[in-house]
Amino acid sequence: MKHLFTSILLIVGTLLGNASNISPVMSFNIQKEVKPPILNIVEGSVNFIEPSGNNAIDANEKCKLQFKISNTGIGDAVNCVAKVNAIGNTNGLQITPVRLPNIPVGKTILVEIPFTTNMQTVDGKVDFEIFVEEPLGFGTDKFQMIVDTRAFVSPYLKVVDYTVTGDKGGKLMRNQIFDLQLLLQNTNYGMAEDVSITVDVPKGVFIMDNPEGKFTTLKSGEQKSLVYRMAINNQYDGEVIPIKVRLSEKFKKYSEDRIIDLYLNQKLSSTKIEVKGEHEIYDEIKIGTLRSDVDINIPQNNYKNDKTFAVIIANEDYQTISKVPYALNDGEVFSQYCHNTLGIPQSHIKLVKNATLNNIKHEINWLSNVIRAYEGDAKVIFYYAGHGIPDEGNRTSYLLPVDGNGNDVTTGYKLDDLYKKLGELSSESITVLLDACFSGAKRDGGMLASARGVAIKAKSGQPIGNMIVMSASQGDETAYPYKEKQHGMFTYFLLKKLQETKGDVNMSELSSYVTKSVSQKSIVENGKSQTPILTPSAAVGTEWKEWSLK
Repeated sequence: MKHLFTSILLIVGTLLGNASNISPVMSFNIQKEVKPPILNIVEGSVNFIEPSGNNAIDANEKCKLQFKISNTGIGDAVNCVAKVNAIGNTNGLQITPVRLPNIPVGKTILVEIPFTTNMQTVDGKVDFEIFVEEPLGFGTDKFQMIVDTRAFVSPYLKVVDYTVTGDKGGKLMRNQIFDLQLLLQNTNYGMAEDVSITVDVPKGVFIMDNPEGKFTTLKSGEQKSLVYRMAINNQYDGEVIPIKVRLSEKFKKYSEDRIIDLYLNQKLSSTKIEVKGEHEIYDEIKIGTLRSDVDINIPQNNYKNDKTFAVIIANEDYQTISKVPYALNDGEVFSQYCHNTLGIPQSHIKLVKNATLNNIKHEINWLSNVIRAYEGDAKVIFYYAGHGIPDEGNRTSYLLPVDGNGNDVTTGYKLDDLYKKLGELSSESITVLLDACFSGAKRDGGMLASARGVAIKAKSGQPIGNMIVMSASQGDETAYPYKEKQHGMFTYFLLKKLQETKGDVNMSELSSYVTKSVSQKSIVENGKSQTPILTPSAAVGTEWKEWSLK
């Protein structure tokens, strides 16, 4: 054993002594066992999310890319990073990689990569490459998505319309509660953010119900309605009440303040308008209004029509049966056309809202007395918007007062009595305008109880004297509303022609226009016929064609 050990030492020493002659020794990289994850972007899970709803990347917008990652490998995914490469119109685009939590084997997680844009964003497209990096090289393939980009477009906020209303109409008075309704609209194509509206009133005017005028966003074309309940005390000594409306948005420069001057003794409307927000992107923006197009820009004439007298009955709020939609607005706006466009003095116009039977009788008696006093030198306009009912026995027609009963014609005012009361007296002309039907139908559809569910072909009666009657419908038809315009369909087109012609239109032209327009629009809007008709008395022959309301 001693000799063996000595031999081994001699061999080792020899090898060490000749180290320079030893050949290189092969080396090995010994690693521990690896369990790789296998990561994939789940098919169909990639989404582009942005706040404006236009499916594009707008300037000054916060967006995100959202997708799901699954791990189908044999090991957990650790220290992974979700990234996005952007190619194309990347001006103003800022994307931050996202470090992911551990993804266990067999699990799927939701990933969101936020990014922002700024004022430098331009119109074009950006090509996104979405992927996940994994430290061992087992990351995902790149997923491509192309998205439109849009340059900055400003919003522009305006108060585009307003109304002043009272619970029962009337006039704006001191020591009285009224409502100021404002219509706010984003009138440009950019998204308005951090929107606020404040209302300042002079001393002596009090805001009793002040809505919170703050909105996170207001999209292109979108509208918001706000109602401020107010009152003026007895110490307010002015006749004009200036209301200052201040608007603001994120950039503090894309809005327009407005001063609204109210006046003591101005007329109050009795109906507030419900407004729905609209969202229109890169189409023509329709400027909002709380009123129909015929309710604004009413022609003003200097013509003095001081021998014309008008009674306007507007019956909407019936006591025992359904309302007549927009009848109050019909009467109110027609009265404004009588004064402003036709030149009739205000004292010659009797507007009666929600008239009872006695109200109707009283105003017809007033007209009769006027005709008698002017000894044939007066022109008369009688306008009615409301329910009409038929006598189911003899099919005669009646105007129905708001206190009338749809089952009892004796509570109504017979059309033949109206014609006789006015037509038997000498006059220059009598024009009767009826936005009502007498078939038993309601303006908004359905039937009144008096008609037993069946439309009746009522007799419209025969005018006498120097009289013509222009009715909204005939036979068993319904006189429909025009909901978009907030009027009866007959009244809307009557007003529209007066607006377009500034009142300079004869009855032949007016009748033809209204009949054609209502007939066409009713088929489109309601799918049913409504045919206005003009009936002259035998006495006027064809002379009526050259008559005018002016």
